[in-house]
Amino acid sequence: MAVRKLKDFEQWSHLGFDGKLVFRKPLDIPFVTYSNHTPCYEANAYIHSLIARNLKSDTIRGYAHDIIHLVHFIEKQPLLSRFSQLTDSTFTLFVQSLQAERTPLGELVRKNNTVIKIAHTCLEFLVFIQDFHDLSYFIGKDKANSITTIEKPYKRKLEGSKKGFIEGVKITHSAVPTKDEVKKRHPVSEKDALRVWEYIKTQKNKDKRRRDMALYTVMEQLGGRVSELHLIKMTDYEEARRTGMLTLTTLKRKDDNTTRKIPVPHLLLSVIADYIKVRKKVMRKKKVQHDYLFISLKTGLRLSADSWTTYMNSWKKELGIEGELHPHLWRHAFITDKLKELILATKEVNDKDDFRKHLLHTQTFKMQLQQWTGHTMLSSLDTYIDLAFADIHGYTEVYNAVSLKSSVDLTRRQVEVIKEQIRNRDITVTEALLQVENLLDAFETDINNASSTKA
Repeated sequence: MAVRKLKDFEQWSHLGFDGKLVFRKPLDIPFVTYSNHTPCYEANAYIHSLIARNLKSDTIRGYAHDIIHLVHFIEKQPLLSRFSQLTDSTFTLFVQSLQAERTPLGELVRKNNTVIKIAHTCLEFLVFIQDFHDLSYFIGKDKANSITTIEKPYKRKLEGSKKGFIEGVKITHSAVPTKDEVKKRHPVSEKDALRVWEYIKTQKNKDKRRRDMALYTVMEQLGGRVSELHLIKMTDYEEARRTGMLTLTTLKRKDDNTTRKIPVPHLLLSVIADYIKVRKKVMRKKKVQHDYLFISLKTGLRLSADSWTTYMNSWKKELGIEGELHPHLWRHAFITDKLKELILATKEVNDKDDFRKHLLHTQTFKMQLQQWTGHTMLSSLDTYIDLAFADIHGYTEVYNAVSLKSSVDLTRRQVEVIKEQIRNRDITVTEALLQVENLLDAFETDINNASSTKA
């Protein structure tokens, strides 16, 4: 592979007063090679410079996977052997090759927004190359440079900033394409969600069925990114059983808020408890020990986020679902539903503008929304607010009925699962009655919690 992962890479930062080296926190970092497995020392030097800037490992990984496209481009060009030989025309050719690449089915591999991201990362990398080799007139805004860049000022909203925004200058290039048309983020449709659930709960492999039912329900009830969900630990689950709040790792933030707590229905904990029996059996058989909740049934190791996404892509193909179907759609649905709960619970809110004012001026709302979703900026929720108001237009349900909807749906779904297990003779009547009793206990707890919240 051209980009490999070096686990727990440790790098010293400075010499302490005691004469000993002081090391940075170990990171999983990418290691870039050419196709013949020779290390690309310039790309790896750039990665080391990113570590010095204290960027997160996921961010550094993204930079590496962008740069590798330029590494491959240099390899394929007969007249190029070094990054420093790039010119305006060859960089333009590089960008055009990113835009033109197609799948075996003839579809474009990447959209313009992805091409823009890769091109901008590579431009930053080439600025590093200039400094690294102490080059003159290689890249810059002056037309005398081999690669002439364009400086574009930008202004972005920033929650909590005194000015309300941050300003800066971004370097780009004339070959970089324009952005794709902005598409609204719609939640997963009930029809597609039901088809996926029906597929999961009828899988022949009983262990996989229980594992996937638990992960699907977690995805639906917590609204996390899959890259966050696969980091849930057994200790997080045990804490949720005691407190009713599950701790979720929060990614894509530049501040120190690395976790958030989300209220969970007892029915979700019941589904996870059923899966944990499978987890214990597999880990005992594979002789592995770790704290992660979701595991690969083949190895007993932590289930990766990429594996879960791969499953969904294969299900989409097998079920013949047209359009998008990926884990993030369930996150969109979760956020939209939570906003509907807040809207219906809020008096004197007549339209979207009223509700936005509540969000901006009420600290409680801010904390609650950001706790649920992990968003840094409330402006990120604008699309969800539009969807929520469109969905509840003309509704008269009271808040506690809405807040119980997920528990009602979960209960109905679990009853169907039990009926299916009886038909397939996977469980005895006694086991079925015990499951129903546990299901009712969990549902009753959720009802009582909703009632106490109303009181």
